[in-house]
Amino acid sequence: MLKLKGTFHQTLAVLAVVFSELCLGISAGWLAPTLILLQKYNTNVILTLEECSWIASLEHVGKIVGALTSALLVDVIGRKFLLTFTAFVFFIQWPIVIFAKSALVFCAIRITFGFSCGLFEGVNTVYLGETCTPSMRSILGTIAITANVFALTVELIIATYFSFMTTALINSAITFLTFLSAFWLKEPAQFLLMKGNRDKALENLMWTRGVTDPNEVKTEFEEISEDVAKERSKKSSFKETLTAPANYKSLCLLVIIYSLVASAGYFPVMSYSSMFFSETNVFTSQQLTILLGMSQFLFVCVSSFVIDRFNRRSIIMTSFSIISLAHAGSALLYYVNDKIYPVPYFSWLIFICMSIFVAAFVFTYPAIFLIRSELFPLSIKAVGGCSAIISFGVFCLLTTKMFISILTAFGIYVNFVIFSIISVVLVIFVYFCLPETRNKSLIEIQKVWSK
Repeated sequence: MLKLKGTFHQTLAVLAVVFSELCLGISAGWLAPTLILLQKYNTNVILTLEECSWIASLEHVGKIVGALTSALLVDVIGRKFLLTFTAFVFFIQWPIVIFAKSALVFCAIRITFGFSCGLFEGVNTVYLGETCTPSMRSILGTIAITANVFALTVELIIATYFSFMTTALINSAITFLTFLSAFWLKEPAQFLLMKGNRDKALENLMWTRGVTDPNEVKTEFEEISEDVAKERSKKSSFKETLTAPANYKSLCLLVIIYSLVASAGYFPVMSYSSMFFSETNVFTSQQLTILLGMSQFLFVCVSSFVIDRFNRRSIIMTSFSIISLAHAGSALLYYVNDKIYPVPYFSWLIFICMSIFVAAFVFTYPAIFLIRSELFPLSIKAVGGCSAIISFGVFCLLTTKMFISILTAFGIYVNFVIFSIISVVLVIFVYFCLPETRNKSLIEIQKVWSK
């Protein structure tokens, strides 16, 4: 059983990861209300709708580059350095936001933020997996995901009710704390052993396990040492490793799934959510956006408790079936309201459809996250994770940027028709192609791929 001191030390060691998830949520929640603000009010810069679409989209360009960089550097300069660097970038963007006076500066900020996101998403799961025991990995991983959505919800409130300057200052303070928390990071034993620093590797492992006697972690340390030595002794080329049947199948599967998930509309909906809702007698459009954020926070909390109770395939297929129906409902409402006659309680009905969508999406997010860590064998885990993140970023970029263009050319309902169809395709693909990974070891999963 893990000692209480070890639990405390592991919590400190991943504190920067949890705080960085807060930073991700802050930046995501800041976007929608701020884009509305910068179109209507006399801030440092007034943005056009086209400029807003670029600002919302270019983050994903940076994420693609960041994920690729992470895959190349995570085993070269280490997990701690990359996490510390991303924490610094999360912080530095907000002082720049305060003085931004052009759309180009906002675009540059979002690209830089996306780059840091890509770096973080490429290294955070590696760091958590190597630093924490299995029980703590599950707990702290759940906390990190919940922190992301919680920060998004709170930021929607802050960016709506506080001034542009005040919001940026608050975000600066929170992200600065994230940077400070990076000093608690401990380089995992795996990386230190790769670099030949055996003494420091043992020291860090003892600290994270909360022990002072090396004999108490002797078995675990030797297992890690053997695993690292085994990986370093492999002679096969990168091409041979990548094209091995199990590796190739898992890589293709994850790239397709992540591409379809990214194309299902979550990022354009959250980026432009304040634009969807007209004023009601009770709530403004910005307040409806806040309620949308609250609904997804509620469901990500629920998902954290039930993720290990149901099969991954069942969760994904059920959630995206619901998502397809929600998108179809939004498309029908927009078409009737725009083309036939005004729909009574239109804003409320659209809000209900979109709430169902984001709730179902965040409910399935932990399952999507887990299959990425479960399907890839160790030999291509970095490359495979990077490929999944890149494909996700590419299709997030396309859907977010094209959303406004499709809206202008054909009508907003066409976007939701496309999202609904993509969700159905994802359900069919998962049903026929995705093996169940719950309660299976990595060896058992790879045997399935080798058939």
